[in-house]
Amino acid sequence: MNQPIKRRVLPLVLSFCMLLTCACKKGESKQQTTPDASFGEYVTELYRNEVVADTLTLHYSLAHPENYGITMGEVAYGNYSQKEVTDSMPEIEASREKLLTFDYDTLCEEDQVLYDCILFTIDANLALGKYEYYSEPLGPTTGLQAQLPVLLAEYHFYTKEDIETYLKLISCTKDYFSQIAQYEREKSAAGTFMSESVAEDIINQCKNYIENPKENLLIECFNDKVENFDGLSRDEIILYEEQNRDAVLNSVIPAYELLIDTLTELKSTALYNGGVCSLPDGAEYFEELVRYQTGSSKTIKQMQKRLTTAVQSSLVSMSAAQFSDTELFDRYGALTYPENDPAKGLEFLKNAIKEDFPAMDDVDYSVKYVHKSLQEYLSPAMYLVPPFDDRGNNNIYINQNPDYSSDDLFTTLAHEGYPGHLYQNVYYLGTDPQPLQQLLRTSGYTEGWGTYAELYSYALAGFDETLAKFCQDNMTTILSLYGLTEIGIHYTGWDEKNTTKFWGDYGIDEKTAKEIYQTVLAEPCSYLPYCIGYLEFLDLKKLAQEELGEDFTPLAFHTFLLELGPAPFATVKTQMERWIKRIK
Repeated sequence: MNQPIKRRVLPLVLSFCMLLTCACKKGESKQQTTPDASFGEYVTELYRNEVVADTLTLHYSLAHPENYGITMGEVAYGNYSQKEVTDSMPEIEASREKLLTFDYDTLCEEDQVLYDCILFTIDANLALGKYEYYSEPLGPTTGLQAQLPVLLAEYHFYTKEDIETYLKLISCTKDYFSQIAQYEREKSAAGTFMSESVAEDIINQCKNYIENPKENLLIECFNDKVENFDGLSRDEIILYEEQNRDAVLNSVIPAYELLIDTLTELKSTALYNGGVCSLPDGAEYFEELVRYQTGSSKTIKQMQKRLTTAVQSSLVSMSAAQFSDTELFDRYGALTYPENDPAKGLEFLKNAIKEDFPAMDDVDYSVKYVHKSLQEYLSPAMYLVPPFDDRGNNNIYINQNPDYSSDDLFTTLAHEGYPGHLYQNVYYLGTDPQPLQQLLRTSGYTEGWGTYAELYSYALAGFDETLAKFCQDNMTTILSLYGLTEIGIHYTGWDEKNTTKFWGDYGIDEKTAKEIYQTVLAEPCSYLPYCIGYLEFLDLKKLAQEELGEDFTPLAFHTFLLELGPAPFATVKTQMERWIKRIK
């Protein structure tokens, strides 16, 4: 079995919902019932209450909010506190009650999917909101402090006013981090503070990021953007650069220093140093978290069974393949991909998917590299979801950390680019969906699709069927073992010894197994959206193949999934059953 994988950063989706156009799309595949105007009004109001919650949410949701009748409010990151969560519960309850007043059966098919997604999100918020001080905004890879630098670096300047808004925003960074610091103090008092080892990781990450303040990436990126912004005078450019440098040095850097000081002070106060299940009612909280993040209706026990089956069947398949092809393992060890250059690799994949995936117009994208100060902690790659009304603004980040093997770049590009996140997101936007639906995405669908695309790329690379299947089985095994480890640590209560024993049974050395334990411990439910989401897609594919027989084609199956868009898997299955009936 190959070495364990490194987790990717989840696609960055910042807000709860976006502008909705209440008219349903027409087409032969849609259920032709009359759209409910009041339902459209409901979701529009929901959008207007949420999309203006903070400046980053609005900016990453809409490039030009003025075109949607949206006015920028106070420039701020928003509020982060337990009181904010508690105070929002009655409003969320009221929103749920209002949603249930609509007659589901009279909604068009697209609105039924939207209804399902809204209800799923509301129920998840209500369920998770019951656990005070269990949520964690910080984490070595997916935490606020890790991803905020990238979000700020990628803050696009469409107008001169955007530059000025950005400067006001980063000047608020220390104030916002003060809220995070206070929340962590309250977590400590409540007995739910992170383990000491996780706190140490975040402290070291923050130190790395601010090690050279005057060379901070936010200074470098800002200068590059304003220097290339049309319409600015030289004096304006100099002034903006000075204001930005001042904000970075006097707000952003002190914000990270505050976080370092706070975590250093609190790092020894954790009452529970194991997984989430070590907290009071922690197993129940983890169940709710998994349900929300994966979008799967399976119970934890059912997930364990499905993951175990995936490991066993993949290992049997790999063993049988090696038995019938004695040179297979040597060929696997000498594996070479068509392209390892990011730009060329994406172009190769874009052409390779044409037979099995629906056609899509060309779209602009940029391949960028993670700043040196973030390389140690960010994942191998990530794709930034563009605003709804700026679909050509696609960015894929590659982490050149030498610890990440360049041999995996081709499959990474498939995950993040074609036919993965970039392709799935842009294709779906090209169907003119209701904007709210684009934002109400579950990690299980998006990361499951990205993983499905990644493993599909072995066949796209031109490997023979036996070798491609061997590579897929190997990665399925590794993904499933990570999923089982996450359940073991955060639901069953595995400690480092249990984890080392589990991985040792699959030939992984003790040092690597201990690293896996620490990684999985740090950020609960980071792997299950990948492996469970992927297996959900495999199960849907198997069902479609069994039902349609010779009428099944990968092209038709992928087209259905892409046009449906991100949704909980129970909804995806219901819609797929309708799709199968239409074909029959």
